[in-house]
Amino acid sequence: MEHAEPNLSYASGDVLIAEKISKRFPGTLALDQVDFTVYAGAVNVLVGENGAGKSTLCKAIAGAIRLTSGDIYVDGKRVDFEQPRDALAAGICMVYQETSLVPTMTVAQNLFLGQEKFYNRLRGIYIAAQQFLQSLNFDVTPTATVGTLGAAKKQMVEIARAVLHEAKVIIFDEPTATLTPEEKKYFFDLVRDLKRRGVSIVFISHALEEALILADRITILRDGKHVVTDDAAKFDRARIVQAMVGRDLSNTLYGLRKNSVRPAGARVLMDDHVRMIRARRVAEHLAAKRKDSSCC
Repeated sequence: MEHAEPNLSYASGDVLIAEKISKRFPGTLALDQVDFTVYAGAVNVLVGENGAGKSTLCKAIAGAIRLTSGDIYVDGKRVDFEQPRDALAAGICMVYQETSLVPTMTVAQNLFLGQEKFYNRLRGIYIAAQQFLQSLNFDVTPTATVGTLGAAKKQMVEIARAVLHEAKVIIFDEPTATLTPEEKKYFFDLVRDLKRRGVSIVFISHALEEALILADRITILRDGKHVVTDDAAKFDRARIVQAMVGRDLSNTLYGLRKNSVRPAGARVLMDDHVRMIRARRVAEHLAAKRKDSSCC
């Protein structure tokens, strides 16, 4: 079992460090002394089974829940977020699976939510939103009501709002779960563009292939504990699965299914039998029709 320890000393490449993070809910220890480092301008992928603690860790970093114990450092300074607004002020923004946008408001209004002074001149915020969305190459109409948008465009608005607030770290919680294959491809391009802009990405995913495609660094959690963090190039699917479940699955039924074909079973129904059954049904149907016509 791997237990690689991340380097917790602050360096110019570390934008955020979570040290010995624990979170206890009634009857459950969701996080147990977890260490996690977000590297500047990199895609940091969090992987683990359901209940591993991925979302809980990110919600703590984003100020959505209070820690039981542990410390968080942003740019080398210890922080204590009481609410998401505190985290956003420090440049930490989380995009949840359930969108936090207001569905009855327009795209532009959602972008400038919290900056109500702009609402005195709606035409101005629509122009500003249009220019800003175009600068991100986001094909979203600023006057559109958010409730009418699809999942992919809602994500664009969430990302645009994070960039507008000058977020240095954007956390995505299972962002591809509701996207089509084409939308996923576009989302991956958005993530790479954010990375080029110097934004650090934290990406929670169950999809191992997505982790291997997108990640610069991969961190694996299991049962609320940190298992391993390493460069993505040092992982393959087998290593990730082994770290997630705590054992090698290559010699199990799961592994054998990938390397062998189940032998064919006995044939249950022959083609001749099928033809005979169909012919009998047709004959019975014709006989019933003749009987009905003779009665009339």
